[in-house]
Amino acid sequence: MSNRSNRSTRMKNWHLSAIVVGILLVVGGLYFIFGISKQTDAKNAKCTEKTTGVISDVKQNGSNYVSTIDYKIEDFDKTLTVETKKDLGLGNSIEVCYEPQSWSHLYIEGVSKTGKEDIKFGLVTILAGGVFILMGVMVLRKKKMERGEL
Repeated sequence: MSNRSNRSTRMKNWHLSAIVVGILLVVGGLYFIFGISKQTDAKNAKCTEKTTGVISDVKQNGSNYVSTIDYKIEDFDKTLTVETKKDLGLGNSIEVCYEPQSWSHLYIEGVSKTGKEDIKFGLVTILAGGVFILMGVMVLRKKKMERGEL
C-alpha cells in the first residue's frame, strides 16, 4: 500500500497531464471538424443513384428503433438495418441513395450520418479539451504564485 507521501508525490504534476490531455482532445476535435466531416460528406456526395426501399421490420431498442429496409439494386434484392431515434414506420417507403459503381456506400436522408454530426462531436471534444487545459493552467498558476514566481 502507498502512504500519503507517495500519493502526494505522484499527484504533484497532475496539472501537466491535464494540459496534455486537453491538447490531445482539442487536436482530436479539430480532426473531426476538418477531416472526418469532409470525408463523410464526400462519401455521401458519391451516392448519386436512387432506389426505393420498404421498411419491413421495426423493433424498439431502448430509446432507439432498429429498422430493416428492403430495397433492390439492378434486380438484386438487398437488406439494410439502421438504428434511428425515431420510428420510420412499418411498410413506409424510403429513398435509398447508393454509389453506382460499387454499391458499397448507402445514404438515406435523415437517417445516415452526415458531416454535421462529426462537427458537433468535434466541438464537444474541443470544449472538453479546453476545460482540461484551463484546469491545468489554473493549478499551474496557483503553484507558481505559492512559490512566488509570478
